[in-house]
Amino acid sequence: MAAIVKNVVRWGAHSQRTNTPPVQTVDLCEICGKKPKFVENGHKHPYCSRSCARSGSGPSPSACVLQGCRATGKPAYANFCSEAHAREGVRQGQVDGCELCEVQPRIVGTMCIPCDRVMGAGPRLRELSRDGNPFKNLRAQFLSEWDSPRESPSFEKVYEIVLSREVRARHEQYRTAHPNFEEVRSFHSSQCICDLGTKDASLCNFKSCGICSVVKSCFKSFAFGANFNNGRFGDGIYSYRNPALADRFATSCTTSPYRVMIACDVAVEPGQTAVDESIEEESLFVSTVDAILPVYVFMYIK
Repeated sequence: MAAIVKNVVRWGAHSQRTNTPPVQTVDLCEICGKKPKFVENGHKHPYCSRSCARSGSGPSPSACVLQGCRATGKPAYANFCSEAHAREGVRQGQVDGCELCEVQPRIVGTMCIPCDRVMGAGPRLRELSRDGNPFKNLRAQFLSEWDSPRESPSFEKVYEIVLSREVRARHEQYRTAHPNFEEVRSFHSSQCICDLGTKDASLCNFKSCGICSVVKSCFKSFAFGANFNNGRFGDGIYSYRNPALADRFATSCTTSPYRVMIACDVAVEPGQTAVDESIEEESLFVSTVDAILPVYVFMYIK
């Protein structure tokens, strides 16, 4: 009997030990080293809060990395002492600039902290300078692809669509899953009922605006809340290699002088990009939003 009681006591102690929950490790802020990292929309930032990222508080005994400056460097500014010196360090080529803004140094992967936060949010628009090479290259591409017996339009403005990392990741996963597909530049248009381009780079909330609905949802929603286009291949998303063909669907409000078009990067089957005049005149079709990205908004006048 004593042996039985002894075994029961030992079993109870063993059971208690195995049910003890494991100790969880906390991933602390890389700036202050005291609080857990900030998680936003499933993405973990390297800092615990936005105020901590801005202040750059925390241990940093080294001097500002800008040559000639003896002030204390701060992690929030890539070990420069201030935002101004961080910008100067990028301008002088001392450190690599953010992949997105190209002004602030890289802190979170290939981006600065502000751009990393933008990439975690919904799509935003950023106007490109008419004097910059990106604007000139996009204008040349648009006009060279415009194939119509009528006179080519006047290319006026370009807005870059800043997409979230989740949207870009889904597109990359789709391309990886279809290695034989080809990614091409195509054009999509619809009615634009807002004053986009006449005041600022803000997207409207009108459900009937086909341009803003597509940009904000990344092709998950079209004008009037429709979930897809309908065409010769059925329900899906249609775009065109020739912007003049997409222009047939472009309408604008009476107060705006611009017609509006979305430039896209779309991954399609090789057969859709074959060099054939009859195919070139037809639309490109994809059945899933992961296959197509809205990348620019073009404003032009006919």
